[in-house]
Parts: sequence; structure tokens; C-alpha cells
Amino acid sequence: MERATLIVNASAGRRKALQTLVPALMQVLERAGVRSNALLTTAAGEAQSLAADAATSGSDAVFACGGDGTVHEVLQGLVGTTAALGVVPLGTANVFARNLGLALDPVRALQQQLNREPRAISVGEACYATSGSEQKKFFIVMAGAGPDGALVYRLLAGKRSRLGRSAYYGHSLRLFLTRKFPAFRVEYRSNESSEWVERRGVGVICSRVPNLGGIFRRLAMESSATDNKLLLSIVKPPAGIGLPAWFAFSYLTLNAKNPWLEQVRVSEFRCTPLEQNHRIHAELDGEWIGHLPMSARLLPQAVSLLMPPLKREDIPHHGTV
Repeated sequence: MERATLIVNASAGRRKALQTLVPALMQVLERAGVRSNALLTTAAGEAQSLAADAATSGSDAVFACGGDGTVHEVLQGLVGTTAALGVVPLGTANVFARNLGLALDPVRALQQQLNREPRAISVGEACYATSGSEQKKFFIVMAGAGPDGALVYRLLAGKRSRLGRSAYYGHSLRLFLTRKFPAFRVEYRSNESSEWVERRGVGVICSRVPNLGGIFRRLAMESSATDNKLLLSIVKPPAGIGLPAWFAFSYLTLNAKNPWLEQVRVSEFRCTPLEQNHRIHAELDGEWIGHLPMSARLLPQAVSLLMPPLKREDIPHHGTV
């Protein structure tokens, strides 16, 4: 790594701390012989264009300094480029950073990644409509529809940044106890078949990481950022039974025995409402994107990620000649 760019989420309430943190991060890179610059975001969505510009300008790595939302924005600008994605955790949940095994101390996390290797991984690509126009976005943590989409929407309205992780738990409990979640159509298929399989679900999560954090940590333990398939979890109706059962069975690591849950590895899927008046929320990487319909597919080897070196047992053995 010769050149790196730090893209820093300069959200209100953290600006004073950043005055000392950013120089400390740049000093870490300087001591490692890496030329660097730091760019502070001033508006939502700006990190995407900053990341794309950094990749075009020759940065070998672009570090998303913030929470999972910042990682999500930086990802949009790096897909299809040669610049590697790095993560410096500054958020509340830091789900992606935790799954990468990074320290939650920003300086330590950056130091860890100086010894990591850029490795191409697949990411999800979602299509959805906003204000009548088709949109496409990539996701690296998860995509979801139903309860988790409604939760993200509620947190967005409630200024989640000030409430922290406890907000997720409080709003989750309220939603599950007081809201009715209508069933919607879920269709999926794998690389091995061109046939679409149709199901009914009250909730869907497509996870790219095994630990979703906190009370959600065991919902999709079988997934991996390096997997060449999407792990799709479909919660079956009725919501009053399916949703509590999902949490209970996952807590006991018994998802395979849950009759109200189907988990399947797919190459693509799509979700559509059964009734026109059903407004079912959807989200990507914890960011609300609107309402169904939504479709998603796997985009192979789409972005380079700074990852730990391969262990000996992870290296394919082809025998000797």
C-alpha cells in the first residue's frame, strides 16, 4: 500500500474528537510509509463520490471512517475499481468492523489493516424504485424487508444517532408487540437452476456477515462475506408466531429445526407485496431505501477488501506434481 485516503464521517457531536483522531490516523499511515489524505464528509451520500474520486486518483486503499452507514456509502464508490476498502470504526454498532475482527479503537483498527491483504469479494446488488425511478445500490452487510426495514425507518425518524444501540432494542420490542406485518411474495433461484421458487414471508433478511450484533447476532450465523451465494432467511407467516420463533430458535442455535423459518443459499431473489396497499419497508446495510418491490443478486468479485491473511487450512491443496 503506497497511497491511502481516509473518508471521515464528520457528523455533529463528534467533530471535536476528530480534531485529534484524524491526525493520529494519518500519523499511523505516515509511519508505515503510506502517503495519505483525509476527507471529511459534509452531507449524506457524499462519501460515495469522495471514494470514487479517491480510487480514480490512484489511492490503493480507501478507509471508511464511521459506522456501517459510512461503509455502505464508501462501498458504492469502490465497486468495480482497484482500490481496496478499509474500515475504521467510529459508529454505534460497527457490525461490519466487528465481523472483520477489527478492534473498536480506531487507531488500533487502522494498524491492524496495514498487515492485511486486499482480496476480491462478492457483494449484493439491489434494485428498487424511488419516486418512480429505478435505483441500484450495493450491500455488504445485509438486505432486508419487513420488520427490519420498518425498524430502520422508525429509527431514522427517531434520530437513532443520539439514542445508540438501546434504540434498536426498544424499537424492536415495540414493533414486534404492536405492529402487524403482512405477508409478501418472496421468489428466489440459484445458479444451478433457472426456475424461480415462490414463498410467502413476513420478513426477509439476506445477510453477508455471520454476526448481526447484539440481540440479532445469531439470526444468520451461517453467512459469510466471502461466500459465493446469498444466504436468504425467510420468516414464514403468521408474524405473531414466526418472528418470536426466529429469535428463540436462533438464540438456541436451532435455526435448522425452526418450522417457521426457511434458510436457503441463492444467487438472486425478489420481494413484492401481495396487495397494492401493503407498504412494506426495505433496507440495505441498515439504511432505509423505501418500500417493496425490491430485487437483489450477487455481484461476483466486485470489490477488494482488506482482510486477514489466509490461514494454511484456507488455502486449497492441489497435491504435488
